[in-house]
Amino acid sequence: MKTTKILWCALALVATLQACNLDREPADYIPFEQSYRNMQDAQKWDNGIYSTLRGKFGGGYVLPQEAQADMLNAHAAFGNLYSEFHGWAIKPESNVLQEVYHSYYAALVDVNVVLTKLPGLAVSEAEMPLKNHYLGNAFFARAFYHFNLALRWGMNYNEATADKDLGIVLALDPDMQNKPQRATNAQTYKQILDDLAQAERLLADVRVAPGNNEISADAVRALRARAFLYIGDMERAYAEAKQLIDAGKYPLIAPYAPQLNGEGKVNASEDPFARMWFYDNGDEQIWQPYVAKENEVPTVTPLYGADLNTASYWDAKPEDKRQGDYNKPPYVPTREVINNLFASENDHRAHALFEFVNTTVSDMNVSTQLYVVSKFKGNPGYATLTSTHWGGYVPNGNQAPKPFRIAEQYLIAAEAAYNMGNTAEAQACLNALRNSRGVPTTDLTGEELYAEIKAERARELAFEGFRLWDLRRWNQGIGPRSFQGAAGYYEVPPSFYAPNFKVNIKPGNKMFVWPFPENEVNINTNIKQNPGWE
Repeated sequence: MKTTKILWCALALVATLQACNLDREPADYIPFEQSYRNMQDAQKWDNGIYSTLRGKFGGGYVLPQEAQADMLNAHAAFGNLYSEFHGWAIKPESNVLQEVYHSYYAALVDVNVVLTKLPGLAVSEAEMPLKNHYLGNAFFARAFYHFNLALRWGMNYNEATADKDLGIVLALDPDMQNKPQRATNAQTYKQILDDLAQAERLLADVRVAPGNNEISADAVRALRARAFLYIGDMERAYAEAKQLIDAGKYPLIAPYAPQLNGEGKVNASEDPFARMWFYDNGDEQIWQPYVAKENEVPTVTPLYGADLNTASYWDAKPEDKRQGDYNKPPYVPTREVINNLFASENDHRAHALFEFVNTTVSDMNVSTQLYVVSKFKGNPGYATLTSTHWGGYVPNGNQAPKPFRIAEQYLIAAEAAYNMGNTAEAQACLNALRNSRGVPTTDLTGEELYAEIKAERARELAFEGFRLWDLRRWNQGIGPRSFQGAAGYYEVPPSFYAPNFKVNIKPGNKMFVWPFPENEVNINTNIKQNPGWE
């Protein structure tokens, strides 16, 4: 079980530049050369790698691209959260760009300390497997960070021009004071794949089991399948995904009838899909980082927005009939998501992904009803407040991240098989997942089959940070994001949405690839800005 311990980071030096005596190390700083002397130190650094990774699966690492994509509308009370992304008005000076970019590279400093110092650390024969695991975790983390940087800042991947198109700055050393240039896309992904190969070798003897909280060779394969998909290497994406599927270690949820309570909401304690998300309990998770209530918490994705103030206000007025669950999230799903994408009444996911609640903006007396995203509402075991609403607790978004699930591998295999011309296999992989989720199977072929594969990917991976990058690689634009509503059921007035966010984005828009942060290109003049942002 991985727990957080104090990790000394080489970047702490930045905070010391105003010290009177620059030749003396500050009292709270230890050079990494002195902080890596034995296996006890190695364990602390490994725990730090796990802790940092756990913080990269939510919040600002997911919501900016989801707000920019086509499945969310900004609530009127969203507080301008990621507004420049939602309105396609990104600028290189964006604080969000700077924070995400530098956060990944700060994490890479720690990873490279491990990869620089640990190989030369003398250990006993009994300690060698653990040393290998620590190294494997570091190689995996470096591949993960570089891949995510490449998704955001690397030019669109094209095999024919990959040796010329620019990727990202590769961080392979703890000290990057030499202002390196961007690697090409070919060099970028070669490094990612080389690191994954090292990780797979070093982690070969780590146990593999559903919900494993340790990085295993299977997690390596899952990331590699994802990388192959995004660079369009369909044969290798298919091979990696199928290896995980055929091993049978992570079975899909068996078909079932959704368990609903008297209010028509999912019974999370009995519904297997809800248990996976709300109780972190299931067999589909290839890697599920460890989380504890007190001091091991992930980065929260605040799409649920439980509004305790409004709920408590109406609870105190029993004579009024406006009691109920009130939510005030920054973003809510579009009509296209609720009415079209999740049109199947038997789709098990919809009962866990969305809840129909009340919402207000600034006046508690003016409310409406709408659907909110409940996928990341949080594990009740990690809640700090009880309530008569939201199932008996105040959801705070704390739950174990699920960065790699077998469902994604079925989607990768289906899309790869389709692009390889194997319609039967594409149908088989797609239908296996749909059968698990309660969605009718399909015998479509051609472009209609591909459209269903894309739609299933949007459903299964909804709001997990994939959508914008998928639209980019499919060369699709972003059309109207319609307000929620259904004839004879409900209609959400425009006043409950933030104004001025109507977009119509054509494929190939420059903002599908983010600009390098202004402060980075000002400091490192060797970085060439992305096309259209010069």
